[in-house]
Amino acid sequence: MAFILINNRNWLRLLPLLLLFLVQIAGKAQSVPTANLQFQKEKIALANTRSYYVLDVIDKRKLKPNELGEINLLGKPNNLVIQPTLARALYDFWSGSTRVRNELSVPLEIILEDVSVSEKRIAPNKIAGELKVRVSFQWTRSMEPLHLTTYQSASTYTRPEGSYDHEVVFRRMLTGAIKHFDSWIGQNDGKNPLLARGVKLVFDEVDYAEKGDTVFYKPSRKLTWEDFQGSYNRPGSKYSAAVFSSLSYEGGSRMRNNLLEIRISLKVFMVKSMSWGRPEARNTYTLSHEQLHFDITRIVAERFKEKLKKMDLTIENYDSQIQYEFLETFRELNTEQEAYDGQTSHGLNSTQQAEWHRKIKAEIARIYQGT
Repeated sequence: MAFILINNRNWLRLLPLLLLFLVQIAGKAQSVPTANLQFQKEKIALANTRSYYVLDVIDKRKLKPNELGEINLLGKPNNLVIQPTLARALYDFWSGSTRVRNELSVPLEIILEDVSVSEKRIAPNKIAGELKVRVSFQWTRSMEPLHLTTYQSASTYTRPEGSYDHEVVFRRMLTGAIKHFDSWIGQNDGKNPLLARGVKLVFDEVDYAEKGDTVFYKPSRKLTWEDFQGSYNRPGSKYSAAVFSSLSYEGGSRMRNNLLEIRISLKVFMVKSMSWGRPEARNTYTLSHEQLHFDITRIVAERFKEKLKKMDLTIENYDSQIQYEFLETFRELNTEQEAYDGQTSHGLNSTQQAEWHRKIKAEIARIYQGT
């Protein structure tokens, strides 16, 4: 900062010099001149545009929304700018070739991470420059952005001072970006879970063969006392018999027709070595009581299956949703078994035992109706 000391006699004489000084300072504070760029629209040859469309272009660069960097024109630095903004210009540029869509088309979001140019004068009449492009592709599913792929390219050059067609090089690189994504989605659509449009739940009815210590539930395969192989010497136990029955499931997933197909098979089983019966209690009535415990396990497993069919499973969270419901089913199973034993007094109340027998057999018949 410069200061000029003047007195009252001389200030009029020095006023022109002061004004000239202020004009010179203002001239030095002027911004760098700008050069405008426009993207020439063209129809880009893309093979997979029915699988996606450009929903939005989001500018996350460090530059201002309409700036591309600094270039050198006639030996002077110039800001290269585009109107109204780069994001708007590239949305128009890309979306013109991706307008075909259907209900399964991915709404693509393109993130501009770096689209820039920089130049410097390295010798008289010689300019060195570099153009950079880095864009990432994502889509938002169930309110969660999913990164799909990234395209990156750079171009270095030297040129004489004077005009230079930056638009042609930028357009070639940005055309390469959308072609990169078009190729990526052509290779991944229908295969990559990131592109799944929804969930389809499929239950596999597997006829598990009896194996060693385990008896898998079948309506035609009734329990016999030979299945109760555990020790019946239970000090303090007042019960005549007990069957250890439980349930589990196996699951897997695969992409099929743009949906994530979840396949589940249920297992309802009893374990021989953990099931027991006292010799004096091994009669038809007691065995029938234990068979109903096994039947109840099968009924609760079916309820688990029906609940899953009604659930709105999400691609991001289906596994935890299923596991939570499975834990709830186990609680329901314990509650149901306790209610059965409580109301029948562990089979001693023959009236209640007959009522439970009627109710459970009707439910089992409904499950296997038509099979």
